[in-house]
Amino acid sequence: MAGKIISKEKESFVKRSFKGIGYWFLGNFMSFFVCSTMLVLMKSLLILKVIIAFCTSAIMLGLFFNWAYYAARRDKNAVKFHNMEYDRYMPLKMAVIAPIVPYIMLILLYLCKAGVIQEAFMSIYLLLDIWVLPFITLFTGGRTINDISWSGMAGITLVTLLQPLTIFATYFFTYNDIDVMSIILYKKDKNK
Repeated sequence: MAGKIISKEKESFVKRSFKGIGYWFLGNFMSFFVCSTMLVLMKSLLILKVIIAFCTSAIMLGLFFNWAYYAARRDKNAVKFHNMEYDRYMPLKMAVIAPIVPYIMLILLYLCKAGVIQEAFMSIYLLLDIWVLPFITLFTGGRTINDISWSGMAGITLVTLLQPLTIFATYFFTYNDIDVMSIILYKKDKNK
């Protein structure tokens, strides 16, 4: 495992970008199976919708977490042990490039909601960004663009923005050796 993290060569940004996009495709593929097997359940109980939304989020965001974590470890070791130059914009670059397809799909979804693109685009959106489907069923009962309110569109936007936030935060905290859980759980008393 350490051989994958410590390397004498710097990973090219193009290769890293394709890995990130690949993780997005893998997450959607896995979410497709979760959503397609649970499609009937997503129409019934609210708790089941929440559980399925949690599952697809864990898949998608977990894959991005894994990708950003190992990229940050690799970069930190390359800088520390092999005197390579640190790219301080790397977490931002990774957060922008990996979920590029969801950004494009979200823009097209807004155009669809505004009436610029045909309503049939919603089916394409759901197919290409299926991990969002359980959240859409939380926001509305239907799966057409007319069923989604503008506040639902804002919710879809926030869910989509969880991807770059996860990537950026994971890379930043991992590279800087910040253990968030220890800070939250074992907070030292400031008065001592």
